[in-house]
Amino acid sequence: MSGIECDDGFEASVPPRGTVRALSAPWRSGALVFGFALLVRLIVVAETSDLAFVRHLQGDAAGYFAWGSEIAGGAWVGDESFYQAPLYPYSLGVLFSITGPSVVAILWMQCLMGACASLLLFDAARHLFGAAVGVIAGLMFAGFPPAILADDIVQKTSLGALLTCAILALLSRCLSDRAGQGNVRSRLIGLGVLGALLCLVRENALVWLGVLFVFSLMLGRSGGRVVARRHGGALLVGVALVLFPVAARNAYLGGGWSLTTSQSGPNFYIGNSAEADGRYRPLVRGHETPEFERGDARRLAEEAIGRSLSAGAVSRYWFGRAMSDIRDAPGRWLALMGRKTLMVINRYEVSDVESLHVYAGHSRVLGAIAPLWHFGVLAPLAAVGIVATRSHWRSLWVCHAMALTMWAAVAAFFILARYRFPLVPVLTPFAAAGVVGLWRWRAGEAGGTGDGVASIDSSARGVRWALLAGVVAAVVCNWPIHDEGRLNALAQMNLGVAMAEDDLAGAMKCFERAVALHPGSLEARFNLGQALLLSGDAAAAVNQFEAAIAIDPNVATAHLLLGRTYEETGEAGRALKAYQWALGLDSSLVEARRAIDRLSGD
Repeated sequence: MSGIECDDGFEASVPPRGTVRALSAPWRSGALVFGFALLVRLIVVAETSDLAFVRHLQGDAAGYFAWGSEIAGGAWVGDESFYQAPLYPYSLGVLFSITGPSVVAILWMQCLMGACASLLLFDAARHLFGAAVGVIAGLMFAGFPPAILADDIVQKTSLGALLTCAILALLSRCLSDRAGQGNVRSRLIGLGVLGALLCLVRENALVWLGVLFVFSLMLGRSGGRVVARRHGGALLVGVALVLFPVAARNAYLGGGWSLTTSQSGPNFYIGNSAEADGRYRPLVRGHETPEFERGDARRLAEEAIGRSLSAGAVSRYWFGRAMSDIRDAPGRWLALMGRKTLMVINRYEVSDVESLHVYAGHSRVLGAIAPLWHFGVLAPLAAVGIVATRSHWRSLWVCHAMALTMWAAVAAFFILARYRFPLVPVLTPFAAAGVVGLWRWRAGEAGGTGDGVASIDSSARGVRWALLAGVVAAVVCNWPIHDEGRLNALAQMNLGVAMAEDDLAGAMKCFERAVALHPGSLEARFNLGQALLLSGDAAAAVNQFEAAIAIDPNVATAHLLLGRTYEETGEAGRALKAYQWALGLDSSLVEARRAIDRLSGD
């Protein structure tokens, strides 16, 4: 590649003549990427339209749908500070104002968002590494199973992916075309706006604001301190346009000057407490849904402190609890951090409620692609691409920094597939560059070639180092670090919970499969017991609740339901003891208190 050195220290490239035609009509390639992404998503939506998760929203999906409905009904300001990221529910509120509350409308909107994200990522990769890499990156993302799933469920990952790809597209244009300082500053304002909007979808994206700020300063460094400060100020203006009104709103409603949400403290505790294992676990066992999370965090903090607390104070309390556990056992925490660091890049998609494992079993498209195209393939290919483009690190450092800081931000809390998903758009252009580099090496193109900001080293020496990096990454990313049987059991259990709304027999089969996959799962036995109780088989339900309590005797709701089941079988004395256990574990259980009063009176 022939190149020139720009006045601010970044390297730009002059496209080879053979690529002029490809660059002159990028819309054809973009249309291919967009059409493929949209078609795949519409097919998967059609294949999974009868899935219980679609008919009966669970967990965060149900919370977002309800919140969006409230906003569409007129609750645009709300009455308390944000606990969960607000932009996705507000986007649903806007949609529902037009269509009315509709899951189908959400999925159609997200199919379009996913196709637009693929198109934006094509544009970003095209400017970074050339036309061929752009097409491959766009198609890679369009067909990546977790990306397809993100657009087929009611979750904020879809919106986050769109914003991330938009950031990358704008970044790539800042690198490849800086015709005038004023134009650059307008783009930096746009980057600030996009980065701040992403923070209102995914709070861990706050780390990217720091990376983008440094990038803006370096972009204007050749013009001296004044130009650099103006560039940095332009980015901060974009950030402030979005986050200042949110912070002011949170302060006005009593939550303190929180830039986004007040959820970080409890989340940090969940990911770093003495009991943490790297995965999500609720503050109160059995309270895994959004309706309990905020209330439990506040109640437990206020009980410990002995007074009423603001949302910000609650968050600070949980940060303090976590830091206390870390100081008490630093060796344990370091081992935990090492494990979480590997979990972030592992091939397995750790689900929250809706699982790729379940959806792949109900979609031919996902079922065919998921075993072949997953994070354990993407990350090694990205390692190949990063090494193959290493000579241009001065231009690409911002992408490297985004990947590393997001990796660290996810590992600092707890691991879910949707938390680490922002890594996917960042890594995909490098993965596509790795594929192109290997292809050119096989074709005998030994030099550094490319028609974007950075060239790809396809020399024999460069490929050797790139392949070594890819092999190491493949081993690390595919190492069996998760108990996949247990996680798949949880996925079946979550599906059973959704099916229980209108298909009790089907739900029981899911719970039975979950118990078979992981007999030590408290959740699976707990839910199987509830299903058996609803079906009228109280005796069998007793066995499941007793098994659940044997696994963990500190789950108040298990004792509560056991007491209810004993009442069904006429064992009032045993029911009373079970209710007393439940109330002792959770003093807020009104049903247990009323049952104790009733049985004691009898």
